Amino acid sequence: MNESYQYPKHVASFGGVDSLYRASEGQVSKKAIQKWLQGVNAYTLHKPVRKKFRTNRVIVYAIDQQWQADLVDLISIKKFNKGFRYILTCIDILSKHAWVVPLKRKRGVDIINAFKVIFKERRPEYLQTDQGTEFKNEKFQQFLKANKVKFFTTFNATKVSVVERFNRTLKTKMFKYFTFKNTHNYIDVLDQLVYSYNHTYHSSIKRAPVEVNSENEQDVWLTLYGNMENVERKPCAFKEGDTVRISKAKLTFEKGYETNWTEELFTVSECVKRNPLVYRVKDLLGEDIQGTFYAQELQKVERTTISRLKKF
Repeated sequence: MNESYQYPKHVASFGGVDSLYRASEGQVSKKAIQKWLQGVNAYTLHKPVRKKFRTNRVIVYAIDQQWQADLVDLISIKKFNKGFRYILTCIDILSKHAWVVPLKRKRGVDIINAFKVIFKERRPEYLQTDQGTEFKNEKFQQFLKANKVKFFTTFNATKVSVVERFNRTLKTKMFKYFTFKNTHNYIDVLDQLVYSYNHTYHSSIKRAPVEVNSENEQDVWLTLYGNMENVERKPCAFKEGDTVRISKAKLTFEKGYETNWTEELFTVSECVKRNPLVYRVKDLLGEDIQGTFYAQELQKVERTTISRLKKF
């Protein structure tokens, strides 16, 4: 099978399990072929990455318990918007209420001034962001501590999914407005667009974000999370000690023929019982890798060379 896979003219050359199975005419099982391919770098490094899959939900229990924040880059249209380059977006996880502040720069002092505006209205117990240096800035961290806001970041590629979903909604409204008005100016209507979002019925909470308050937050929680106990639990796809590659954090425009997985190998150290399941991994020196990984972000491989199967 090794010769069949490596010979460019062969019908199964550099193919997957099915193409090699067809070429073997049933002489080799799919399970054996799959195990053999797990030891072939040309296969494991270029195996397609599944980019869309169900991820863990962010679960909170009260309004303003946790917010997510992000910085949206709009530098390309700054000349139409009085020099504003970015918009800081924040969203409350439970109520889906959002705040937006435009910024010309993203220094620590700029981020602080933006949050001062937002905190005049409400403030969270926890603030979650991605790994952006603008949020890990020492001055901003001191500002959060002074306001008794606990800060944490996420290491997963999915990052801060709730605020990123809001960003897509806001930008969709924004660009529809651009098309309708034949303009690229958002700064004059930004507050109106955010007002529209906060007063629009939200399907996940069955009401508009502005309608969520301390009196009905329990009903909102049940609407969001009430069916969690009915979800079927699946067994772990990887076991402790399995050798894996990790999918690269790839942008949507990256070429599929480039390697999709790390050349470095890792070892699964734990299957974490969440819904869906996630995994912790270590490098081959035993050092823990920060964050957790979904099954779709890991690929089992064989560290030793697999003995050649029967040639066909």
